[in-house]
Amino acid sequence: MNRILCWTGMILLQALVLNKVHIAGLGTPLLYIWLLLKENSGVSPQRLMLEAFVLGLAVDIFSDTWGMNAAAAVALAFARPLLLRMSAVREEQETYTPGVRTLGTGGFARYLTAGVLLHHTVLLTLELLPTSADYLSGLARLAACSALTLACMAALENVVRRKS
Repeated sequence: MNRILCWTGMILLQALVLNKVHIAGLGTPLLYIWLLLKENSGVSPQRLMLEAFVLGLAVDIFSDTWGMNAAAAVALAFARPLLLRMSAVREEQETYTPGVRTLGTGGFARYLTAGVLLHHTVLLTLELLPTSADYLSGLARLAACSALTLACMAALENVVRRKS
């Protein structure tokens, strides 16, 4: 029940608040992917990709983005085991929730940054490919969206860490 409330709250936060936040018309934080990045390491890849699809599709419905968030979220879920292995300081035998305590500060920062960049690159590529958009402005959007998302994730991680 707690998980459903968390997902619902994150989808509503993304749809009603964060989708309206823009920095110079370039960057919008996409905080909903934090739920995927913070999922327990023992979750099967198939389940995570299904959850990513549902989460991305819910955001797409509210954002009118025609499946782009769903596709980018599934790509993130697909790559997540590799991102965890690349970011781990040591080999983890048991399941764990990615965070500063389990991956270390540097490892967790690398993990979040790689995940955000992967998700945003897929999303913005899907958005820009059908048009003859200026790819330089696309790179600026990638940087702005990624920076805003990482800043929001850091703030959220700080709040969650203090509560526990």
